[in-house]
Amino acid sequence: MMHSRAESDLGRVQSLRLVLYRILFTHEVTDFAGLAQTQASLIRADHDDETLERIAAALAWATNRPNFDYKSLLPYLPHSSARLYDYLCKLARALGVA
Repeated sequence: MMHSRAESDLGRVQSLRLVLYRILFTHEVTDFAGLAQTQASLIRADHDDETLERIAAALAWATNRPNFDYKSLLPYLPHSSARLYDYLCKLARALGVA
């Protein structure tokens, strides 16, 4: 099935939001070193294979786009776009994506 660019972008945004919401439980983004193996396992347990593939693709996309406005994905977060990018990169490494 072919997807339009808008559908792909929407899917990527939704997948990034799935993992960005976890930042609400991280007190200081700059101190976030990544996920412990048990936390990474919880993410894997919370989602089906298709969703995990979309999350992995979205994280791979995000790690190559430091200038994207990540703040726009969840504007109420008290973190800058640069800190959200750093968080996503660490999360990608913890999940074995990057």
